[in-house]
Amino acid sequence: MLNGQITHSYVGNTCTVIIPHPHAKEKAKSTPKPAHDDEVATGAALHVNLERIRNVDVFISEHDLYFYADVKLYKFHSRRTFDLRGLKALSIKFDTSENCYQLSLRCLPPVINPSSGSSHAAGNGGVVPKPKTARKEVIAAFLNLPSLADTLHDKEPVVHEWKLKRITDQCQLQLDAQETTYKLTSKFGFGYASKYRGAMQADEVFKSMCRVSDPQRISPVQRRLDRVTDELKRFSREQYKMNFVELQVPAGHQNPLRYKPKVNEASMTQEQAHLLHNISNPNLSGSSDATALAQATLQSQSQSQSQCQSSQVDRYVQNEIDCGLISIVLSICYDVRTTNNEPTCESGWTRSMLCPMFCYFEQFDNCRDVLVAFLRRVITYPLYRNFELGRQCVRDAIEVLKSNRIWLISQLLLTHQQFSSCEPSRDCFNRYYLEDYIRYLSNANVCTDEHMRLLARNVKNVLMDVGKRHLDMGVIEIETELIKELMQEMRIDAGSGSESPTQQHSHQGDDDMDIDNDTSGQEDETTTDDDSVITDSFDSMDLRLIENDVYAVDEEDEADVDDADADADDDEEQSEVDDDDDDDDEDSNSTTSASEAEGNSVIEQCTSNSEAAVSASASASTSTK
Repeated sequence: MLNGQITHSYVGNTCTVIIPHPHAKEKAKSTPKPAHDDEVATGAALHVNLERIRNVDVFISEHDLYFYADVKLYKFHSRRTFDLRGLKALSIKFDTSENCYQLSLRCLPPVINPSSGSSHAAGNGGVVPKPKTARKEVIAAFLNLPSLADTLHDKEPVVHEWKLKRITDQCQLQLDAQETTYKLTSKFGFGYASKYRGAMQADEVFKSMCRVSDPQRISPVQRRLDRVTDELKRFSREQYKMNFVELQVPAGHQNPLRYKPKVNEASMTQEQAHLLHNISNPNLSGSSDATALAQATLQSQSQSQSQCQSSQVDRYVQNEIDCGLISIVLSICYDVRTTNNEPTCESGWTRSMLCPMFCYFEQFDNCRDVLVAFLRRVITYPLYRNFELGRQCVRDAIEVLKSNRIWLISQLLLTHQQFSSCEPSRDCFNRYYLEDYIRYLSNANVCTDEHMRLLARNVKNVLMDVGKRHLDMGVIEIETELIKELMQEMRIDAGSGSESPTQQHSHQGDDDMDIDNDTSGQEDETTTDDDSVITDSFDSMDLRLIENDVYAVDEEDEADVDDADADADDDEEQSEVDDDDDDDDEDSNSTTSASEAEGNSVIEQCTSNSEAAVSASASASTSTK
């Protein structure tokens, strides 16, 4: 869809727009005067000219006007606000001598800055440039900087295309100063280079599956608007958040972000070689070797050019062809990267869904729109909806365009096979697009290696300027919201995992209170709470572990071990002799009883300790009496 330049002027509250016809060389020799609205001139040249003149589609919003004339789109952004409430019928005048359209649109009164005090704002749409000082003017003249008016004119405004309203049915076409008016028709081209016109030859199943069932009745502008609207409806914020944090890669599969396509290792099966032979050069004799057949096909394209491919491509459609090729390559690179170059049953769906030219018959005229549309669909439809993954696929496409033509042709042939064999069948895409592109790539005289490298450089330059904000889907706001949610969860986890300073201070106060209350310095032996049980169990466990451990001791060290045991026995006997205190005897008895019952349970040990304590208290009371 080629973009054209228009001129405009403001007179009062009326904006006059002059749009040149794309086919300016085809001028009418005389003005047609049909008796009825449906009749046209008898001359063949005038008939074609009138049909192209009437083939118009018009869209408008508060500040934007989209005017699609036959094969070219004209965009106009007004600084004044259009009066849409009073727009019930729009008269479009066509000047046959100048071959241009003229529209007069009503505008709302301009908003003038009171501090400016200048009437120039009315003619400039209410936008008054800030006056420059003498110093700034000297610096701008020295550095050859553009003026403010040129900067505002060159800056492309952000247009929400889904807000545009179609008013084609409310428009009437008038030739020169004649009173007869005509209704606008809808006979638009589609397919490769928009060369197909008329009803699309497809079955009902394909029409029900395709997003645009009758492309000849829908202008490329309407196709784009339908695509943008569907993407906004199908976009899932939650799914994008999940894939933004981490790709949900199934077990046993490689992460698509880490996969490196081997575009230099091109191979072609026997079936693909014969398919290439049938599509591009039916007169070439068959060969047993698939690779040799493919190479021979590429070398003989200058002598067997297809009837559908013209030797000299018109300048109006060259950009459309190249942009369509880039769109196909991007969808192929995504499928290759996400499947590790092992096509699945969903590969046909992926390659058709990520290419707007297939499912919407959309036309492009610049690489920027192609990349934006691809990235929008990457984060909306497929399994892995990640923006960086889409950018990586764009880098893969750059390498493909500048390195290996055979690999790209083999992938186009594989896509042709997938479209033919999948259910439901997408063979119409082969008929209207893929076969022509295979012939275009196979002809090295038409699509040269230098031309493909030029496309790769253009895509690389555009990729540097395309960011998330250009997608117009609120991706930056969604990522900011996700980061805030993750930070909030981290704060909650950190708060639940550690105690607050108030709780720690309260625990410390309770411990100090327990220490202050224990003034006797003696431990109550009759206490059988949980703490004492746990402590006794740990002590008995340590004893059992020490006694049950077996150490490997050398024979030379046995004597040293025996001497150490003897010394220890002597020390114990000496301590027993010196100790005459009754309380100490009772403690030793309790120790002995504890060692004898070390194999018992914790409850039995606690019971024996309590009995020993009772007997000790009884003996103490008897001695006192």
